Amino acid sequence: MKKIKLLHILTELQLTNGITSYVMNHYQRLDHDKFQVDFLIVKTADQKYIDMIEKHQDRIIQAPRLSMKNYAKFVKHAKTLFTENNYDIVHSHEFNWGMPYLVEAKKKGIAVRIFHAHATQSSPSLVKKIRNALLIPKTIHAATDLWSCSEVAGKFFFKDKPFYLSHNAIDYERFLFNQEYRDDIRSILNLEKDIKLIGFFGRFEAQKNPMQTLDVFKELLILRKDVHLLMVGGGSLEPKLLEFISENNMDQFVTMFSPRRDIYKFYSAIDLFMLPSLYEGLPVVGVEALFSNLKQVYSTNITRELNLIDSITYLPLDLSVDMWARKVSQLLDQKSERVLKSSDKLNIYKIDYQAKMVEEKYLSFFKGA
Repeated sequence: MKKIKLLHILTELQLTNGITSYVMNHYQRLDHDKFQVDFLIVKTADQKYIDMIEKHQDRIIQAPRLSMKNYAKFVKHAKTLFTENNYDIVHSHEFNWGMPYLVEAKKKGIAVRIFHAHATQSSPSLVKKIRNALLIPKTIHAATDLWSCSEVAGKFFFKDKPFYLSHNAIDYERFLFNQEYRDDIRSILNLEKDIKLIGFFGRFEAQKNPMQTLDVFKELLILRKDVHLLMVGGGSLEPKLLEFISENNMDQFVTMFSPRRDIYKFYSAIDLFMLPSLYEGLPVVGVEALFSNLKQVYSTNITRELNLIDSITYLPLDLSVDMWARKVSQLLDQKSERVLKSSDKLNIYKIDYQAKMVEEKYLSFFKGA
């Protein structure tokens, strides 16, 4: 049987990137006897994913450096890419720099061109919003199929157009509460048993709003000292975060780690997960926190679709950080059962189920061909 050639278009292949997690969770479970997969990225790839892709004799392709000044280079690269490669499916997770690739794929007659929405806003920047308002319709027009990670993301991008819902699913068993993980990680952090640990896991970029987490934690320290903040991630805001921590004498209360391959262990160690994003589709870290049965505090910009077991508290970003801190403090004092008694309500976020659905969807495009 001739393999189906699939191209994924995404910014990077990094550990704390939600789109990366979606793509690679599915890639691990794909039938590699049926599919040959390329990954087109503009940034970097973690060695874990490089090894995984090389193991299956697939490829990572580097696109031009991410910059609107390079737009002509993207167009030229897209023409070269689709002249040299006969793809059956192009699955784009990018609406801005990915646009010329979908457009060129359409010109080359590639039968299946998927645009996959992962957010509920195109950018926090007004200038970029205006730019993206021009790019998004072109991306949609170049696609044959529209996909979304959530209802809210799909409605934002596609309005009344029909779309296929492909949930952000995970290998959930790794994220179930584990006392050994909790003890090990808290020992590494040198935390006493009565210390309440708050977690922020994600990219240190404007969208994820990590500064809000630090602002809230600063206020929380005024209320109580039996707390510690763990931030795991990386990104352009890291220097600013470190400067804030130092200037406010919070060094002994905050620990920052680079992206980790064993991040699943850290969910068991924390007592509350915080994600005050400016916008989201459906965050993978939120799904991971669900299976760990954690108390969670999110901005109201994150979809209620995630709140399947009523473990999430939503707060508006225009609410004072003092009120955020008071709510976090209240939640930390509430007793809760960490062991998830049943995960049936979360079945849609289990990767084995979703991966089978996505593979069948891919194959359905070619039935009878």
